[in-house]
Amino acid sequence: MKRMIRLLMLALCLTLLCTSALAVPPGFLVYHGDREVNRIAITIDDIYDENVLRMMHELSVEYDVPFTYFVLGTQIRESDKPIWEDVIARGGEVGNHTWKHPYLTRISIHNARNQILLTQEAWDNMLGYHYPLRLLRPPFGYYQEGSINLLPMFYEYGVEKTVMWDVSYTDPAQARAAVENGSILLFHTNYEDLACLKVLIPQLIEDGYELVSVSELLGMEPLQTSEEKYVFPYR
Repeated sequence: MKRMIRLLMLALCLTLLCTSALAVPPGFLVYHGDREVNRIAITIDDIYDENVLRMMHELSVEYDVPFTYFVLGTQIRESDKPIWEDVIARGGEVGNHTWKHPYLTRISIHNARNQILLTQEAWDNMLGYHYPLRLLRPPFGYYQEGSINLLPMFYEYGVEKTVMWDVSYTDPAQARAAVENGSILLFHTNYEDLACLKVLIPQLIEDGYELVSVSELLGMEPLQTSEEKYVFPYR
């Protein structure tokens, strides 16, 4: 009898895990956009280096292409505010890359949640208004490990798309060869990736691709901002 109860409890737990894993809308996890449309998106992670951020933004302005940046909360600096304001004004966008880049599946669910929400608070405080970080890129691409699936938690706390990638090369020739319609390209704020983008962007334009933000690539509604800044509620 006890063995039967344990089996029933195990089955219930597995059912709940499966239900939780499905509790996000279709298309919530994305690796690329529409393969039938010659649009692609360039994404930039981490933002450790302020000088590289500035030069990457200048590159995006030079070619009139928007980048999608995924920021770490610990790297949100008041001194970068003019750059971010210009990024947004020119059609670029910003998503959430957590507070300090942990493996989210290897910390508690509460800490993983806090990694997301604290970054939102710091971002709003820097900008001076509420800009929803509705796109999330989990560090290292880790959102699931074993029985842990964090997608429902991301969705619960305001994420609209969990954004992965399908092209990640620092060599421009390799990146160019790998790109196809709908591709999401992954780069970081370092000088090697900056050098790659300087070569790659004009090549991609020459190849006929339209470079857009991730939200444009995915056909999302325009971002809605507000005056009331987000305040982290779990202190």
